[in-house]
Amino acid sequence: MKRSPILLSLLSTVIGVGTLLALTGCATQAPAPSVLCTLTDDNGNPIPATFTGTLNPRHQGHAPTHVVLVQKAETACCNGFDRVVFTCEGFHHPTWKVHYVHPPIQQCGSGNNISMTGNAFLQISMDTAQAHTDAGQPTITDRDRHLNCQNLKQLVLTCDFEAKVGFVLGLNSKKPYRVVELQNPTRLIIDVKN
Repeated sequence: MKRSPILLSLLSTVIGVGTLLALTGCATQAPAPSVLCTLTDDNGNPIPATFTGTLNPRHQGHAPTHVVLVQKAETACCNGFDRVVFTCEGFHHPTWKVHYVHPPIQQCGSGNNISMTGNAFLQISMDTAQAHTDAGQPTITDRDRHLNCQNLKQLVLTCDFEAKVGFVLGLNSKKPYRVVELQNPTRLIIDVKN
């Protein structure tokens, strides 16, 4: 059977356009991790990639006028550190505490043990906060994510109960971390050395 040059040309064009559309769709599904790795502070200066950090507990009190809605929890595997970015609604940060904990890791409401990946566990606790809407819909739907960063292996939401939100990071090893607060939008950043 003889094939028409017009038919072959049309078929080639359709395949080319289909491939281009598929690649474009893949490229726009999620921001590249490097976007989170190169955040700037409130003055527009890059947050330094190198830091001393601490192994000790960190705490910052805030006096929010309402319960702060935690809208997102994003992660990035960066050069020299792994990053978790919590984005909050409005202008106020929740009161927070960050510290290393020993297993077992438990859900705050039920007390049930949570299976965690890693050898070290960094807990982030937020008071006067919630990770669900007033209608009860979760704002963070991926509440147990396994990651393939150099140090960060798991992020689990352990508490979203009675104006308290908690997360635990499962890490390969206990390394120094830092906490950075940003505005516009309101974000709480946890960087752990890798």
